[in-house]
Amino acid sequence: MPWRLNLRATDGREVLTAVAAAIATALIVLAVHHKVHSAVALVVPLVLVLVVIVLMRPVLAVTIALVVPILLEGPAFGLFSFVAHVYDPFYKRLTPVDALVVLAIASVALDMLRERRSLRYPRELRIPHVLLALGMVCGIAIGKNSGDGLKSLILAENLIAYFIFVPVAVANVRVEPSRLKVLLGGLFALAVFKAFLGVIEIAGHKGPAIEGTSNLTYYEPTANWVIMIALLGVFAALIARLRPPLWMVLATPLLIASLLLSYRRSFWIAAVLGVLLVVLLALSPVGRRLLVPTALIVAAGIWLLGSINFQSQNPIVKRAASLSPTSLTTNVEDRYRLDERANVWGELKEKPLTGLGINVSWNASKRPLPVEHEEAREYVHFAALWWWMKMGIFGLLAYLALLIATARLSWLVWRERTEPIFRVFGLASLCGVAGLLVAETTATFTAAELRFTIVFAIQIGLLALIAGLPRAATDEEGTGSEPDAAPA
Repeated sequence: MPWRLNLRATDGREVLTAVAAAIATALIVLAVHHKVHSAVALVVPLVLVLVVIVLMRPVLAVTIALVVPILLEGPAFGLFSFVAHVYDPFYKRLTPVDALVVLAIASVALDMLRERRSLRYPRELRIPHVLLALGMVCGIAIGKNSGDGLKSLILAENLIAYFIFVPVAVANVRVEPSRLKVLLGGLFALAVFKAFLGVIEIAGHKGPAIEGTSNLTYYEPTANWVIMIALLGVFAALIARLRPPLWMVLATPLLIASLLLSYRRSFWIAAVLGVLLVVLLALSPVGRRLLVPTALIVAAGIWLLGSINFQSQNPIVKRAASLSPTSLTTNVEDRYRLDERANVWGELKEKPLTGLGINVSWNASKRPLPVEHEEAREYVHFAALWWWMKMGIFGLLAYLALLIATARLSWLVWRERTEPIFRVFGLASLCGVAGLLVAETTATFTAAELRFTIVFAIQIGLLALIAGLPRAATDEEGTGSEPDAAPA
């Protein structure tokens, strides 16, 4: 029998697409060949093919945009320090990671156009986004009076704009609940892997020094945030009797060790507050009665750590003892934060509505600074003041509204979903946002730190996506009824 090759007939669009791709590839190779080495010029078409492949798969694009900022650390991490170059700007303040975010947004938009799906805009995000848009316009208008160009001001707001575009894009991804479960499980595994790398870094003495006697795991906030959310998720699953997998439970000590050895006091406090809220929301009414005495015991322990003069050289004890008010005023960096806050607050009292504007530095007119940091006059270690300073009163209101909207979405996922992994993710995010609000009284992460901003914006989008799933979609895979430990 003769061999027959059955080919599907091609239509005009496919032929035109192939011709256009071939011409574009040839032109790109010719254009790049004059600027870079010939071998690099030949790699460029391959990169473009990969970009197109990712562009046609929204779930993959969003996953890459989320995993890369979590997995690849900055220059403060001692292991694999060469990967920090992925955060080097290639145009103004834009980095390759920013390009991944834009690629993810474009991928979702193209998928919606192909399938002619209407845009779903989560109602919880509408008010924060309106306030945020007004604040961005105000920040640009005030910043332009200082002499900066319009393009520079717009590019300086890229991280702020991510809180508008990224959550909406992720909320419109078309994905099955089963794939979402795999994604959340993979993110927990990634958090455990990050905790393991942090401990390895300390064992190899590669991390930054702390208290003069030890090294830390992660100084940057992103890894600590992901590990804290994973830790709160395990506690939520255990307390609510949702039966998490054994490997998640066994990984809990590793998560605790990494977070503890980060020596980030703000994340310590955020984690303690988050655990208390998990107990409050996940326990039965009988168990909640123990919350007040437990909180009093924890508060008494913190007070003792701050008031007793320990002679131990243990860096954890020394770091905990530095929470004392007297230690905060004697430590140079802590005193700098207090003086910085006083100066920014003094300028905001003079311009309470408009703020200082984008790319505008504050002046040390109220208190002299004990130490100067490079490019620190556009930053303040207090998130609410940072948003207020950049975008005026609209920025302050947008920051508070964004956190409230995130808490609302987290609550809906925790209360209305029946799938255990969704409910755990919702409760962990809810308690994590409360801890973040406290942590950002000593530092600013949201919209000021690239990696944290991307991860947190995608987390908001995932919450909106899960909260908007049809009930039948999750009930088919869930238990079909509310667990006994669900709050009344």
